[in-house]
Amino acid sequence: MSAVRMTRLLFCALLTLKAVPGSPPPANAPTLKKVAEFDLPGPHGKRFDYLTIDADDRYLISAHLAADQTYVIDLATNRVIASITDTPGAEGVEYVPELKKFYTSNAHDNTIGVVDLKQMKVIKKLKTESKPDGSAYAAPFQKLYVSDERGKAEAIVDVTKDEIVKTLHFDSETGMPQYDPVARKVYVNLQDQNIFAVIDPATDEVVGR
Repeated sequence: MSAVRMTRLLFCALLTLKAVPGSPPPANAPTLKKVAEFDLPGPHGKRFDYLTIDADDRYLISAHLAADQTYVIDLATNRVIASITDTPGAEGVEYVPELKKFYTSNAHDNTIGVVDLKQMKVIKKLKTESKPDGSAYAAPFQKLYVSDERGKAEAIVDVTKDEIVKTLHFDSETGMPQYDPVARKVYVNLQDQNIFAVIDPATDEVVGR
């Protein structure tokens, strides 16, 4: 994910465009529209990374990678209600709604942070290999998949125990994973090879590339 090098967060509403591919949009076509703007704490000019939403509480969770903290923002008021400080180099953030927790990929100390939204604090840290980055949650299996980019690995977390239950290794750096709820598979970007590894969450085995 590209860096956002500012401490001001912009919200935009994306309206669907119906046009022939490759043709210019009509003059009256809907466009992106800024709907809100507000300041965030932390030092100016420091890189942000991933965002995720807690739809139940209407919270936006924003990783401020270079400031070593993560923000919980109330979308009803556009106010920061918590700054989670023990998330050094937070890159990926993933929310687990049924447990009211979110997980941060902390690149600066090679850990996965477990944050309890009720307490608004880190309650546990799990040691990974090297530079945890993007993550994906496979809800039916209650497992979190975290790419250890420099470690060329995928850490698999049982979110009911907050334990790493398996680590898969590859011959490539790993990028952002995604869970497909239809195929019930996790796809991991093997970015040095321009292919995807396919993981079956039922067995946590690689079943295709």
